[in-house]
Parts: sequence; C-alpha cells; structure tokens
Amino acid sequence: MHKIKKENDQRLTKIASQYSLPLNLLQEYHDLFQKNNIPLFPKRKATKYANRIVMVSTHGYWGNPPPAGVPDTGGQTYYVMEVSKAWARQGRKVIILARWFNPYPRVETFTKNLWLVRIPAGSDEFVRKEDMYPIVPVLAERAVAISVLFGAHVVMGHYADGMAGALEVGERLQVPVVAIPHSLGVIKAIALGCDPSDPEEWFDKQYNFWIREGFELAALRGANLEVANTPLEPDVLKDYYGLEFPHLVMPAGAGEEFFDVHHKPQTELLSAYGLVPKKYLIYFGRFSEAKNIPGTVRVFGEARRLDPHLLQGIKLVLVGGSPEDPLPEEATVERHIRGVMEQHGLTEDDVVRLPSQSWRALSVLAHHSLCYIGMQMMEPFGMGAAEAMAAATPVVISSAAGITQWITDGKEAIVVKPDGPHDAAQRLVTIMRDSAGLRKIADHGHRLARNTFSWDGIARQQAKMLDQLCQGKSPEGVMGRKGPLSVFRKRTNRGYHRSVFAWRGDPPIIKPHHKKAAEGLVPYIVKEVERSRCRGERAILCLGGESGAGKTEIAEYLRFLLRREKIWGITIAGDAFFKLAPAENHRARLEAYAEDKLAQYIGPSEVDLEQLDSILNRAAKRKVTEVFVPSDCRRLGSRRYKDVPVDLTGIDVIFVDLTYSLLLKSTTVKVFLESDYQARIDDVRERNLARDPDQDFEFILKVLEIEHRIIQRLQKETDLVVTRNYEVRPLS
Repeated sequence: MHKIKKENDQRLTKIASQYSLPLNLLQEYHDLFQKNNIPLFPKRKATKYANRIVMVSTHGYWGNPPPAGVPDTGGQTYYVMEVSKAWARQGRKVIILARWFNPYPRVETFTKNLWLVRIPAGSDEFVRKEDMYPIVPVLAERAVAISVLFGAHVVMGHYADGMAGALEVGERLQVPVVAIPHSLGVIKAIALGCDPSDPEEWFDKQYNFWIREGFELAALRGANLEVANTPLEPDVLKDYYGLEFPHLVMPAGAGEEFFDVHHKPQTELLSAYGLVPKKYLIYFGRFSEAKNIPGTVRVFGEARRLDPHLLQGIKLVLVGGSPEDPLPEEATVERHIRGVMEQHGLTEDDVVRLPSQSWRALSVLAHHSLCYIGMQMMEPFGMGAAEAMAAATPVVISSAAGITQWITDGKEAIVVKPDGPHDAAQRLVTIMRDSAGLRKIADHGHRLARNTFSWDGIARQQAKMLDQLCQGKSPEGVMGRKGPLSVFRKRTNRGYHRSVFAWRGDPPIIKPHHKKAAEGLVPYIVKEVERSRCRGERAILCLGGESGAGKTEIAEYLRFLLRREKIWGITIAGDAFFKLAPAENHRARLEAYAEDKLAQYIGPSEVDLEQLDSILNRAAKRKVTEVFVPSDCRRLGSRRYKDVPVDLTGIDVIFVDLTYSLLLKSTTVKVFLESDYQARIDDVRERNLARDPDQDFEFILKVLEIEHRIIQRLQKETDLVVTRNYEVRPLS
C-alpha cells in the first residue's frame, strides 16, 4: 500500500511539472477519481482511436437526462449527454465537465463508461452563461488536470465558455480539439433585432456579446475542427468576419424517449393537466426572447380567427421555464405572451402554461398533440422540432431554424416565416382540415428523424471523425480548408484565447466619457487606415497615459465603432510586456518602496519596449497573418504565457494600450490621454481596492504620482491628445 502511494505521488509530481499544474490540484482530482471509480493513468496513449473523450460544457444544470426548460439547459446539454451516452455504449470512456454549484455532487456516474465531473469556480451559486467568462480560466485549469489524469485522447468544447476551456486542454495536452458553438453570438444578436455594427449592442451587459465573440473566435481559430449544427454558422463566420475554419455540418438528435413513445402512448399525464389527446397544439423549449414564443401564440390566435369551428375546443400548450418564479428573461417573455393573448381574446383556458417537464413527459405531450409550432426568430438547430418529429407529431417550424436544411417544406414539416403569423396560421388551418395530409407529414417527419436525427447515428459519425483526428487525418467531408497546412493537423501554438480580455482577468468597464473620446478619434483613424492600406500596411495606434486614464476602454470601444466603417481591429495588451508578471512586478515595487527607491524603479525600464516594437514592426505588414505576444492571466496567480498567437487575418488596425506607449517607434498614430490621478482619486481607490482590498493605498498613490511625472514629459511625442474633457485634438 505504501509502495502504491509512493508511486502515485511520484507520478503526480511528474505530471505537475510536465503540464504546469499545481500538485495539490492533481491530488484533489486523483482522490476524486479513486472515490468514484473513474479510471486513472491509462497504461498507454492510443494513437488511432478516441477511446477517452472529454466533453467541456460548463454552463447550465445537469442530470441524466438534463432537466428540461431550466436556465441555460436546453438543446446543448441534451446534445452533449446523448452523444456521450452513445459513445459509452460503444465502449469509449467519456467525462463531461460542467461547473459545480449548490446543491449538486461533484461527480455523478451516469452509465458504464460515462461520468459527469462538476468543477468549482467562482461562487457556489448558479451563474448564467453570459456571466461565466471571468471564471473560464479557473474552469479550464481544472479541466486540464482532469484530462491529464483521465488520459484524454481528444477534447470537445461546447459554446463559447466550453470551447475556450477545451482549447486550453488541447494546447497543454497536445490533443485534437473539436469546437461546437451551438450558437454564435452574432447570429443571436441579429435574431434579437440588434445591429451588429452598433457597439452599444455588443457591450450590452445582459448578453456580453463582445466577450462571447472574443472567446468564440479564439476557440475556432485554435480548434482542429468546428462541428456546426447548421450551414448558417460557417456562412456567417465567412460573411461577417471574413474567416473560414475547417468544419463539418452535423445535425443534433432526438432522444429515444421520443422515438419510443408511440409504442407506449401513456395518457395519464394528459389527464393530470386537463388535456385531451389531439385536442391541443404544443410548443416546448426554453423561454427566451429568441424563441419568439409570443409569435406561436399569435399564430394560434390568427388560426382561431380564420376558422373558429375547426379550432373550437383546441388549446395551445406552452411548456418550459418556471411560470411561478420566472427568471428576468422568462418574465419578459411571459409578459409579451399575455399581451398577445389580450390582443386575440385568449384566456388561460385557451393557452395552457406548463413548467419544465422531464424528457419522458415531453415525449408523451408531444406525441398526443395535434401539431408542434415553433416560430423562432433565431434557432441554430431546432431540437423541439426534431423531438416532435421523432414522436410522430406534425411540425410547423420557422424558416429561421437550422433544422429546415434537412426538411422539404410540405413533406416532413410545414416551414413558415417567423415574422408572418397570418400566413403561418393559414397554412396551419389548411393542413388541419386535411387529417390524412397531417398524418402523412407526421409519418415523413418521423422517418426523417429516425434516419437523420437519432443520437446513435450522430455519435457514430462523430466518433469516426474523432478517430481520424487522432490519426492526424482530415475527416471525410471537411469543408473550409486552405491548403495542406490546415489547422486540423495543428497541436501546438493554438492558445488564441489567452489574449482575450476575459481570460486575462481585466475586462474594461466602458463609460460615457470613454465613448466620447472613441467617437472623436474615429475620423483620424479612418484616414490613417486608408493611408496604411495604400502602403500595404496596417495602422498601429498606441494610446499612452497614466494608469486608469481610460486607454483600454477607449481602444475597445473604438475597435467596435470602426466596424461601421468596415475596418477591423485588434488590441495588443501593453501590460503584458512588463518584464515581470503582474504579481512579481508588484512585489518588486513594494521592495523598492520599502527601500525608498520606488522612483528609481518605476518607469519605462519596467517594460520591454524593444520586444513590443519588434512585434508591431512585423504586424504592420499586411502580408503577415500572425504574430506571437506575451500574455498574462490574473485569475491563475498572474500566470504568464510567452508566445500567444494573435491572428491578423483581415485586420486593418492594431491598438496598443500602455502607459509608456508614446515611446514606441513602430507606430502610425500616437494618442496621449490627458489625466491627473488626483482629480479622479475616488475612481482610483475603488478600482484598486476592488482588485485587492488589503493593499496599501498610500503605496498606490505614490506609484501614480511617479507615473504622472514621467507621463507629463512624454506629451511632446504624441500626434493626438484626448483632453480631460475627453475631446480629441491634434497636438498643436
């Protein structure tokens, strides 16, 4: 026993060193694996088959099956669960990684060969997916530890948070990475009626599109392959961003409960809710605004108006969410539903609201309904429609749903425009008048679901794809590859996510005065980009000024403003070029402060300006498509990465935000931010004490005083000045 423990300790120590992991973290998961009988330390790494698969899908609730209709727990969690179960049946071992929160256990064994491991990060309460990005580095670090101990052959990431975590695993373990967006931020933004060229939409705090976009694009750049549930995703990436990634289009699937229900047509559930078979229409799914559930109600109301006799006694059943205790977005949807009901004279007897149901209950409700109606404004796939088809239920589905790629309108389903409720109602009434035609659509839809949307079939396709990636081959049918050096072969230097603000741990908070300055800079930058394009170069814009003056905030808002002008930019974080990582540099400053030598320590000599100049000089050439920069991660103990790739494809302007950036030589435009820390002392205190409540604020003030004196001497190096009123003027 002592010998085994010693061997394990030695092995863990070696792994910790090899993969830059904390030994105590490895020990924690080693013990958790042993306690839950998860296999540890495979004897040899397979080279031909993906026999050990890690699925990173961190947000939402989990179960077997996942609970239906609760926040962030819709098609994605069901997708991950069903594919994983199918792989487990094939004999492959699979771990699903999710975020832990109360009151759930750390580990669950779902079936033979399939485990769910919940990772603690942030608080012990549920966190919605839009707010998870700051804790992704912690989730990813733990995902690496788990994947190492498990001996993962391949890792698959789901949605922006999971894809970024999977990419960190792939980069550290040098195994293939597959990214599945499930939904792209830009697609959802457009579906919600947002203007992608309006930065206000991107910085909206409800959705955090700008952070989501950063992780999405970084993960897709680094993944070996993208699995898109619809052709819409690759097309949007190409049309909107000018980016093309190796991808396969694979549909999602429906669970066996839906395929089996017609063999076990239970009706007890219907009686409990006062429903009669074939006397109601149904919608089920998440209650989000993009699903356009009020549009479904409107179709029902229009149909009743068109043929009151046909619809007499027919109800509309809406399943999902928490009607008694709705989340904010659900409450908004419920309010809109009530508004539509009032417009059409519908009562609660006509429109029946049911809370989230188990998958078995949903299959029964779907099977006995007259028709499923989905009027989604944005739906990457359309799980509800696929499940209804599997349950042999006729379907009316929005043309915005990705599932329509596989549907022939009028054969497997009725495809309607989501913004045309009257026309949709007319088609619904027409098909309801033809019972034989309705049955025919249900039969064709069921056959399509059986042949195309069964999880076992999808899992077999994906397993073949993963095996080919493990063998270093390009999977059959891959699209979007450019030449023999396609990313599908790449195993190193894929950490694009490590330069994303949310990963670094210091996302800017943009305020009205930052927006004012950015708007003032736009005409100057547009002219400079045009001149640089003529020279076959990129514009390099550096923003200099003392700490807290707003350099980063102005740069980021300006970056999104320029999209209106069809100008694409990126930010290279100047702070990462300090010669010491943040924590180390802070300690060095404290030591200098204690020795009364702070003024000698602080200044441009803290920063490797020569390295930054060299990188910018190379990046300025438009023919250069990638550079490598250092980057930090504050949330992982100020970890520093040496060579983080930055993709310059399609980039017109590079922003550099750095206190001493006015000393750089390889720049096109230099912008100086007039500022005096003493005039904004309250903001300075709040910002710094939020990072570290125990720090010596007098020390911080001394640092700012020294920086202020140095910065004032650099004004003469600038081209443009952002005044203290955040107006922009050329240096006179």
